[in-house]
Amino acid sequence: MKPFFALIAQSVLIVFIATGCGDSSSTTKTDDSVMAIKADDAEMNAAISKAQSTLTNFIATLASPQPNQKSFLIKGRFTSDDNVEHIWVADISYDGKVFRGVIANDPEKITTLSFKQPVEVQQSQVSDWMFIQDGKLVGGYTSRVLRDRMTEQERHDLDSKISYRYD
Repeated sequence: MKPFFALIAQSVLIVFIATGCGDSSSTTKTDDSVMAIKADDAEMNAAISKAQSTLTNFIATLASPQPNQKSFLIKGRFTSDDNVEHIWVADISYDGKVFRGVIANDPEKITTLSFKQPVEVQQSQVSDWMFIQDGKLVGGYTSRVLRDRMTEQERHDLDSKISYRYD
C-alpha cells in the first residue's frame, strides 16, 4: 500500500480557487492544477451542494471503511481576508463535530496555510469529499466537473497519471 501523499502526488488531484463560491503521509507535495472558478458557476455550485447533501454517507464510510476503500479526503473552504480557496485535506479524522487533517498541497491564495499543516474543517466548510473504492473514485464531485471541462487530451493525460478511475 502506497503512502497517502504519494497517492495524491500521482493523482494530480484538481484543486480550485473561488472568490466566494456559494454555497498516510510522505513528504511529496502534489503538483495539483489550480483553477479559478467564478462564484456564480452553477455547475460547480451544484457539485458542492451534492457533496454537502451526501456528506453523511461519507462520514459513515470514513467511520467504518471496508478493506476495498482507501484514500479518504475532504475539500475544505478556507478564507482569509477577501480570499477564498477550496483545498483538499488528507489524513482525515472526524469526531462527530469537526474534521481534522493536513493540507494536501501548497495553497495559492490563503498564505496562512501550508502543505501538511494540521487544520480543522467544520461540516459546513466541506465543499467536496472523496475516497477510492475498488480502484474507482467515489465522490469527487467538483473534480468531476473540472475533468468534464477538460479537452479529450487533458482528460487522457490526467487519467494516465492517476491510480483510480472516474466512472
